[in-house]
Amino acid sequence: MDKFYKPNTIAILFNEKLNECELLANKIKNDIKDDFEVFVQNTALSLENGLPSNPDLLISIGGDGTILRCSKVLNGTNCPILGINMGNLGFLCEIDSNEVGTKLQSYLNGNAVIEKRNKLKINLISSNSKKEYSALNDIVISRGSKIRVVNVEALINGNHFATYKGDGIVVSTATGSTAYSLSLGGAILSPASNKMIMKPIAAHTSLMGGLVTEDVIISLRASSNEDLSISVDGFIDNKIDDFDQIDVEIDKENKAFFVRRENFEDLYWSSLAQKLDLKKGDVISGK
Repeated sequence: MDKFYKPNTIAILFNEKLNECELLANKIKNDIKDDFEVFVQNTALSLENGLPSNPDLLISIGGDGTILRCSKVLNGTNCPILGINMGNLGFLCEIDSNEVGTKLQSYLNGNAVIEKRNKLKINLISSNSKKEYSALNDIVISRGSKIRVVNVEALINGNHFATYKGDGIVVSTATGSTAYSLSLGGAILSPASNKMIMKPIAAHTSLMGGLVTEDVIISLRASSNEDLSISVDGFIDNKIDDFDQIDVEIDKENKAFFVRRENFEDLYWSSLAQKLDLKKGDVISGK
């Protein structure tokens, strides 16, 4: 991991749905404004209008959803994110809100490292258009408002792999392996992994355990005779037509960057176990 150096300009973005996030954002600004150039903005405004200047550091105040939005705002840049957790698990967050007073200044002084995370490059190809998306966590193909079975054909590097019949499918990064994919019973990947997980949703197949891939392009074609949609990182939704093609791969150029404590790699798994409430002595049994 590369060293993180003391920033000059700091953007503080907060979840506008929680008043306490805005209060904390303004408090941090007031506390550090004499030492840094600081501006505060909510994530909705940032997604719509962008940032007023290019920061050296973005502080995200909220939960993992807020960080996903911040990643969208920063897409294509090398600006790192320091996540302050106001939510529940906060897999992507670095410190909790009650630790700001004791820990934040150390990070701002440069006592930290930069972690790089992979993102998905997604191309939606329909009969008359092509759209490109970027995802830090995942892309989900699912049915619309009506309860219908979704058939999803999956191709690996252009070759047929399987057709899944169920409620849809999820393709996630290593980062996304602790999100929706995990709730479906998917594996947890090391955050530095270059792999993707393809996990069907309520699939009627013996392959419901999913597939872990590396250095491939996954192509998906769905059909249901009813509404279909894709969701990118849980907040970018787009309706699709039957047999539109979605190509998914690890983006080799566009990455996400996070500010972490200097011993982050040593503590990652114990921290993850704590967030998953896995206590020493607990026994995990299979079915």
